[in-house]
Amino acid sequence: MIFRLEDDADQQIYAKRRVDAFSLYQSLSELLKHLKEIYEDQNLIRKCRCKYVALKQLNKSFSSFYLKFTRIFSFLNYDDIILMNDIQNKINNRLQNALSVCLIKFSSLDKLKIFLQDVNNKQRVNYQLRDEQ
Repeated sequence: MIFRLEDDADQQIYAKRRVDAFSLYQSLSELLKHLKEIYEDQNLIRKCRCKYVALKQLNKSFSSFYLKFTRIFSFLNYDDIILMNDIQNKINNRLQNALSVCLIKFSSLDKLKIFLQDVNNKQRVNYQLRDEQ
């Protein structure tokens, strides 16, 4: 069935049907459910793309930013490599600086998220301690 899809529908599922994908479809019903979510609202993809482009962490906590990030990209089906590159431009300057000096090459979006969450928590504690002094 996957091979009979064309154009936009094929592009929507491409990231999850590749052999080296991080999260493959587990069943046909999962695939159909995903396509239904996308095509029930014809404007959903366009709205999500606009929100995705505009999304920045700014002064939000990393957790709330990442929750919104995942909610938006779940409808877009971007490849994890693209998401890992994009998130670096969407996080705040302090996290960007920490990431720029990090020597770790992250193999997944989840590992990058864990690293950024940890750095964010440590930075928050440091700022609270500094403010108390």
